[in-house]
Amino acid sequence: MKRILPLLLCLFASPALAAAPKPLLLTHVGLIDGTGSPVQRDMTIVIEGKRIAAVYPDGSQPAPKDAEVRDLNGKYVIPGLIDAHVHITGAELDIAHYKTFLHALLLGGVTGIRDMAGDDRLLQFLASQADSDAFASPDIFYVALMAGPSFFKEDVRAQDASKGEPLGFAPWMQAITAKTDIPLAVAEAKGTGATGIKLYANLPAALVRAITVEAHGQGLRVWTHATIFPATPSDAVEAGADTISHSPYLVWEAASNVPDDYKMRAMGDFEHVKPDAPQILALFDAMKKRGTILDATLLVFKNEAEHHPQRVGAGIMPWSYAVTKLAHQRGVPIDAGTDDAGFQHGKDGPDLGQMPSVHQEMALLVEHAGFTPLQAIHAATQVGAAALGQSAKRGTLTRGKRADLVVLDADPSRDIHNTTKIDFVVKNGRVHSPDNGH
Repeated sequence: MKRILPLLLCLFASPALAAAPKPLLLTHVGLIDGTGSPVQRDMTIVIEGKRIAAVYPDGSQPAPKDAEVRDLNGKYVIPGLIDAHVHITGAELDIAHYKTFLHALLLGGVTGIRDMAGDDRLLQFLASQADSDAFASPDIFYVALMAGPSFFKEDVRAQDASKGEPLGFAPWMQAITAKTDIPLAVAEAKGTGATGIKLYANLPAALVRAITVEAHGQGLRVWTHATIFPATPSDAVEAGADTISHSPYLVWEAASNVPDDYKMRAMGDFEHVKPDAPQILALFDAMKKRGTILDATLLVFKNEAEHHPQRVGAGIMPWSYAVTKLAHQRGVPIDAGTDDAGFQHGKDGPDLGQMPSVHQEMALLVEHAGFTPLQAIHAATQVGAAALGQSAKRGTLTRGKRADLVVLDADPSRDIHNTTKIDFVVKNGRVHSPDNGH
């Protein structure tokens, strides 16, 4: 038996060994690693399995044996893009459509998304399919939402996302009051597979703090609206929120009063409150000190201001651009989130004929918020990974990180719009391109 057992182990192990993919070498690339550093020319990236095994100047190390080599002379490589604020449930009519939808996101360079409130029953299924590579998709992270009871009576989106459950009592859509058992509520939220709690609306500062402390204690991140009504941006930051969303909502930090009801959230006094008001600058200093990420979401408000101006306050976009620029200048980390389904909306739903919206969000950061193209890529990669709580696994092209990257035909450090000129995408070490059907 001592002789037979090793033979059996080798026999059963051999198919897996035989099926192991060859190392993939991407050579002669212009490397943009996601940290904001300048382009590194003539670099080699070694991919083994699902990981980046090495990154080095061409020819400085021996190539692994039997490696597949792709000469990418004249091309550029960036980390896979992360859209840090999407809402994908309800974007498609049925499960079958999501396979095409998510594949289109991936081919558009998006290898990770953070869904910021929807039906977690669907999100859990889609996330598991993406994680197991059952179909080609970005990796999916999602939240469980908490808000004051009045929110659930007023907001039809929350009602749609929790159909079949008592309103305000679905584990992923919970109404919170001073009488709520916070540890239990957070545990139920975690049980959905969510990696974060989203604090949406109609919560006072005391509850924001209590939920945040408990969520962190249970290993969850906390993502909030910048103003939670009546809780202010500084209330969220002082409570320890990891990310606060929506640059326009920062206006309430310097407002004379903050409404109790979130429905006024986009109707701030953008004509009289200055983006550089002392209260807002102090907020940015606190965010920098704590590492609180600003999820600016400029694109969604640009679209609202252009198509539904009655829904937003006058002057919302110049103010939002200016305050985002100030946050950036004062060292606040800013991610790239779109607050849509990942694609711009067409007449029949997400327009898969366009590139994913995150490319437009990056362009707005460059064109209106003072970012360089490299800084915008940093926002959509390394900062996006931090927003997801995934810094150790993704977001930069460095040894040991997941092999998620985008190969481009033109230099995005010269023109941010070149992030749309995609040759192919690598996700989890697998090559995806329109030509190979993957």
